[in-house]
Amino acid sequence: MSENVYAPPSAQLETVAEQPSEFYVVSPAKLMTLAILTFGLYFYYWSFKNWSLYKKSTQADIWPWARGIFCIFFIHQLYRRANAKIRGSGRTHEWDYEQWATVFVVLTVGANVLNAVAKRVDAFAFLAGWLVLAIPLRAYVVSRCQPMINVAANDPQALGNSRFTVWNYLFMAPGALLWAMALFGLWAIHR
Repeated sequence: MSENVYAPPSAQLETVAEQPSEFYVVSPAKLMTLAILTFGLYFYYWSFKNWSLYKKSTQADIWPWARGIFCIFFIHQLYRRANAKIRGSGRTHEWDYEQWATVFVVLTVGANVLNAVAKRVDAFAFLAGWLVLAIPLRAYVVSRCQPMINVAANDPQALGNSRFTVWNYLFMAPGALLWAMALFGLWAIHR
């Protein structure tokens, strides 16, 4: 510190711009809740947000909306890029993301195929109601890999997106009502 009280400040006044995250941070519990209470629609939003942030950060020539809609075709690639980001920074996060991505794809495709069969074949009509249970399974599978994405985004505890917002509640309320009606319907049919 200078003895001259009239001297200009000597502190470093440059601001360092923080690098935007390449991936969408969300707590696994919030992801599961939103995915279940939106009947799986949150998966598409989650995939879109991840690819949108990735495009913004890396200037990659991709269409985030298409990768959001067709998330089953891009979930492996998303997990690979998150893993590469972690490894590129010298950190590690041991997780068999390929296995979990495959399980998500198999559950999604399997549920859609069984749903189509249940609509066309009377002998399998009973499956239609029970296929709703694939949604919580898919939510669980995606939530198992979300910590890896959070680590890649430098927010392992998901502090940046762990609380529910008003918008979250607005989308969850109709879903909670639909779940209640679906479960009541299953109960009424099978009692």
